[in-house]
Amino acid sequence: MNYKESKLILEEIKKAKRIILNCHKSPDPDSIGSALATRQVLLGLGKEVEVVCPSEELPQNLNYLNGFSNIKTGVDFGKLDYSKFDLFLTLDSSSWDQVTGLKDNVTKKIKIITIDHHLTSTKYGYINLLDSKITSTGELLFSIFEDWKVKISKNIADCLMCGIVGDTGAFRYPGAGERTFEVASKLMKLGADKDKAVHILYRSEPYELIKFYGETLTRVQIDKKHKFVWSAIPYEIYDKLGKPAVAKEAAASLFAQVVEGTDFGFIAVEKEKGELSISFRSRTGFNTSEIAVYLGGGGHIYASGARINGLPFDDAVEKVLAAARKFASKHK
Repeated sequence: MNYKESKLILEEIKKAKRIILNCHKSPDPDSIGSALATRQVLLGLGKEVEVVCPSEELPQNLNYLNGFSNIKTGVDFGKLDYSKFDLFLTLDSSSWDQVTGLKDNVTKKIKIITIDHHLTSTKYGYINLLDSKITSTGELLFSIFEDWKVKISKNIADCLMCGIVGDTGAFRYPGAGERTFEVASKLMKLGADKDKAVHILYRSEPYELIKFYGETLTRVQIDKKHKFVWSAIPYEIYDKLGKPAVAKEAAASLFAQVVEGTDFGFIAVEKEKGELSISFRSRTGFNTSEIAVYLGGGGHIYASGARINGLPFDDAVEKVLAAARKFASKHK
């Protein structure tokens, strides 16, 4: 048994008939892959399953995953009828507001089980299975499915592989160790197309995203004293570039953790007027989640994020810079 909680979670699943799963706000490959893998497992157990997401748009490059078209987007959790469900499994979501996309504390009217790998998890469930030493929720779910003795199909394997490739930067990030490669190897033997996941996630960029990268690099700055790089895009520019999906996260993974002489970096994008979204990336093991949590967000050491609402662009950027410098000084 990989996790003692696995048995408890399976017992709750067996008692439930209708189960709801989530993709967190601004879902990434690990969020979507984990939800769709779990959906297929639960369907195989004879459960009625619904996958919901607060965001209006999903990254369309992941539409090759089985069940992608079944994800319900733009869900208002303040109006969600929980009486239709017996159990809520939240995946890859460190806090309840990450699940709902809302800052106000929407009443939880259902039994919740959390399955997550983020160090900043607030453990808001009835049962919480947290492994912050693991690379991704996709890798975590593989171990849980082993505990459940689930027969993993090619479609399930592809979903888990997508999550692992996404959250490890195609196995580049520290933490992708022996177990990660063991799981990836087993998934490939089960039919998962690792090369397809890498190609779609890292080698299939839309033209609008390339233009966004150019703007990001034009605006990039370095704080040599505090050893970080950063770039911030105002709403007017983001809108002019066509608001490319997952642009901030992709740019952060490419540029925020590669500059020699730095410990970390961040990309900030004003997605709407008065709403600044930030993605942090660590280069040396600097714990970026401390900055993210300080700003009201979360994540893990090498990748984290936060959102600042209600401030003009310049003021919001200054708030992020002040926080980054505060924790960089503490780190030294």
